[in-house]
Amino acid sequence: MQHRRTEFFKRAFKALTPEAKTEAIKAFRLFKADPHHPSLRIERVQGYPGVWAGRVNDRIRWTFHFEQDEETGEPICVHRVIGDHDSVYRSP
Repeated sequence: MQHRRTEFFKRAFKALTPEAKTEAIKAFRLFKADPHHPSLRIERVQGYPGVWAGRVNDRIRWTFHFEQDEETGEPICVHRVIGDHDSVYRSP
């Protein structure tokens, strides 16, 4: 599966602390290896059909949705936003 980051995600990631970035990278590697891993606590975001959220740590979440590559039909995971729990769920 391909992965893509929105510009908003890229800016939000840059704003994280170095420790949070390290934890996020670890969570993304785990997500790519096993998107169903229980520690990621993947869940649907209520009120936003097709948008999912994952857990980096107790404070930080990220959201994503899936698209399909027009040429190959392969799924693409689009990482939408990352940050503290409340702000991520306000604007997933």
